[in-house]
Amino acid sequence: MATAAANQRPAPGARKSARALNRPSFGIKLAREQCYVCWMSAPDNPPRLRKSAARIRKEHHDYLVDLERKGILFGAGPFMDEHGERVGVGMLIIRASSTRAAKRIANAEPYTKAGQRVMTVTPWQRNEGCLSLSISFADGELSLDNRTWSLTPRE
Repeated sequence: MATAAANQRPAPGARKSARALNRPSFGIKLAREQCYVCWMSAPDNPPRLRKSAARIRKEHHDYLVDLERKGILFGAGPFMDEHGERVGVGMLIIRASSTRAAKRIANAEPYTKAGQRVMTVTPWQRNEGCLSLSISFADGELSLDNRTWSLTPRE
């Protein structure tokens, strides 16, 4: 028998369970994943850098690699057209337990922390998409979405 508390609806803004994220949509059960899109833009009057451009670029890269290794970073990169021309700044897509946690992670990004970027965080649910992964041990190759890399064992 269900209790009265079990039948109550969660308060607005309450964290949704995995079951709530995976509710049926259009008659199909989707494997949704809650993520956050972190849009980077340039501030109007950025403060003068206290570090060299090379140093902050390295810190930025190290920060993203750390997020990736922790399974937090879904994707990141600059906005570029097919000719390699920048169109704006860039974005990160991260996994976090809440919007508040996502903002904390996004605002710790070194360019943002140094006032060189403004970060806007938007909740995003990944509902559809695909990923094709293949590992050929005999050929020593890993293929991901039709791109192939050579595998070399770590010594």
